[in-house]
Amino acid sequence: DDAAALPETAAPADAGPDVDNGTPSNVYPAFKVDAPQVVTSGGPVLAAPKIVPVYFANDSTAFTDSITTFLNKLPTSTYWGPEVTEYGVGAISIATPVQLTENAVASTTDTDIKTWLTGKMSDPAFPAADANTIYVLFYPTGTTISLGQSGTSCQAFGGYHDNIAYQTNNVAFAVIPRCSSFGGLTGLNAVSATSSHEIIEAATDPYPTSNPAYGQVDNNHLYWEFVLGGGETADMCAQFPGAFYVPNDIGNDVQRSWSNVSAKAGHDPCLPADGTPYFNSVPVLPDTLSLGGGQFTSKGIHIPLGQSATVEIDLFSDAATSGPWTVSAMDSAALQGSTPNLSFAWDRTTGQNGEKLHLTITVKSVSQYNAEAFMLESKLGGRTNLWLGLVGN
Repeated sequence: DDAAALPETAAPADAGPDVDNGTPSNVYPAFKVDAPQVVTSGGPVLAAPKIVPVYFANDSTAFTDSITTFLNKLPTSTYWGPEVTEYGVGAISIATPVQLTENAVASTTDTDIKTWLTGKMSDPAFPAADANTIYVLFYPTGTTISLGQSGTSCQAFGGYHDNIAYQTNNVAFAVIPRCSSFGGLTGLNAVSATSSHEIIEAATDPYPTSNPAYGQVDNNHLYWEFVLGGGETADMCAQFPGAFYVPNDIGNDVQRSWSNVSAKAGHDPCLPADGTPYFNSVPVLPDTLSLGGGQFTSKGIHIPLGQSATVEIDLFSDAATSGPWTVSAMDSAALQGSTPNLSFAWDRTTGQNGEKLHLTITVKSVSQYNAEAFMLESKLGGRTNLWLGLVGN
């Protein structure tokens, strides 16, 4: 007799490609973090910054006295040090304020301020600058300052710093306009927060015009400084939620500033940290993009117009969190109030240290730069942390 035929074994149905979503981990951080680094162009930093406050005659002495009180708390505070020491900046000191007998003008420009300050360098009544001096010019209410194409004070900017050349030396200075409100802060806090930002940058990049130091992000992450509005150490944190805070030993708002060391280790890059577990979500960017007409390259993902690609998003924290966090994405055009160039679809939107999400990005339109940045927003409880990525077309 013929042998009975064996039943056929059906081939398994195609379930599609396996998706690696990782697993929660008790190793912190679970992934090596490819973090931006603020790099130096080789200029000096200030080893022992000395702040010289300058007040005008038509300012409120009660208000300038409050500024002086704030400044005098910086040298012994827990604030000064954590975010600047790694860059070679040491202890800060505050000189006796200069009380001018002249009034501030109602309207001035950066060029006018540089000319005015250069003239003061030869004035015997004005304290001479040494290698660590930062003149901080506090303009009163009623003075508007123009930075040309960069806009006007209290609208486009809350302060700035730069340098002048006097004889054979560079001299650092900062300009603090009197904004009734800026960055959600008012009164003295608007001044103290802006002052802290500019003083940190004037210490880590004192001569940005003539001999810059820490003023730019590494090429692989250079797009961060375009999205955030600058590549100096305070610029890198200014747009982040929680950038401003009130130290107990100061009593007024100051701004956190970027730490290369902390960022690279997977901790909060904006110091001083608030003491809670830091968590975030980082895109794995597989391509090297040519940007700026070939002037530089950057990490990103290449997606032509009308096409889509999927990016792995690695979730990490530096300690156990209270649970998973939620992740969302937005492109830089939408952040600026324009029509989005990118659309996003997720395989899922929550996870924790060690897990992976997958974000499918579609290029709907192309920017003038043939590249579009996007921002990942990670939320847990009342805390929000941000990270950036880049699409090249």
